Amino acid sequence: MNHFSGLIVVCVKDIAAAVDWYKEKLELRESDYSFDDGDPDDTLLVSRDRDEEIKVVVTRQGPGEPDRPIFDTRNAAKAREWLLARGVTVGPVETDRAGTHYIELRDLDDNVIEICEEP
Repeated sequence: MNHFSGLIVVCVKDIAAAVDWYKEKLELRESDYSFDDGDPDDTLLVSRDRDEEIKVVVTRQGPGEPDRPIFDTRNAAKAREWLLARGVTVGPVETDRAGTHYIELRDLDDNVIEICEEP
């Protein structure tokens, strides 16, 4: 169990390397889904465990700044512990003005991904 869920899109330089990283670090597997348009190497990764469903679309680096990807969690501290145990670079649990607890992780391409626990 990885302690968070959601659907995100990450832009990377090397799809194969990023797919391997997400599979190892977030315990994801490749889906059989095939994209009709876009890069034929775009890959959908999904959770092995259905308790906390994760979907990650891995696509090639595109122009412009993409939106920051965000996962949801019920417990930011537990999600952080799980990620640290898997060797993921992750910051401390922080709290914004609205009382949302969140952490930020960095992937292989140095993309920042937030994991947020709503109050």
